[in-house]
Amino acid sequence: MLPLNYAILNRYRVADPADVDMVMSALEPDYGRFRSFRRHLVIESLMTAKENGLLDESDYNVGDDGELHIYYTLTDYGKDILNKYIP
Repeated sequence: MLPLNYAILNRYRVADPADVDMVMSALEPDYGRFRSFRRHLVIESLMTAKENGLLDESDYNVGDDGELHIYYTLTDYGKDILNKYIP
């Protein structure tokens, strides 16, 4: 099983773009019991990946729940890093 931050990034190989809710739904079966699998921590991981050039913001909207949903997409640099560390 991959470390959570790698799993979050690896999710973007499958579905791109995605927001935090889509990522968490996909990872829930494997990581749902992890203490660090909390919405605010996954958001922090996504924002850190963006600041490090692994993800880009591709879209955003305010959902029916009144929350801001930011959609991220994997950058070419992010793809290279994933391919290097997660074959």
